[in-house]
Amino acid sequence: MRSFIRERPRAASALAFGAPAAVIIHFAWNADARMNGLIPVLTMCVGIAHAIGGVLTGKRLVERDRTSTATQAALTGAATSLVALLIFTPCFGAWIYSSNARHEGISSYLLLTLFTGAFTFLGAWWILVPVSAAVAWCLYEIHG
Repeated sequence: MRSFIRERPRAASALAFGAPAAVIIHFAWNADARMNGLIPVLTMCVGIAHAIGGVLTGKRLVERDRTSTATQAALTGAATSLVALLIFTPCFGAWIYSSNARHEGISSYLLLTLFTGAFTFLGAWWILVPVSAAVAWCLYEIHG
């Protein structure tokens, strides 16, 4: 596992951040809603957003001159989750805007995206921030 992290830090980070995020969000849904409608797609999108965030920050986690302590790694992991939120929110907002909201102009889309991001964080994303911090800490410690 250590060699995989050293050789492919971005792929390792994508897997390490994306899989737990998707699993946690899957179980955050009500049991009756988990597999209904577009809920599985939203769950996968959260995992994919975290995987993309992991790709963006993965190399930083294994470079000791950029991340020299486990605390810095954990903070990088928390930032990775917030980056994933920034990736996920405009897409989720666009889906809501195109399918459910009245079209009032670009300012209404921007405001909807802002509120969507805030309430997505409050709804379930807040738990992914410490989980991502723990994932980054584990990657840092395993890498050695």
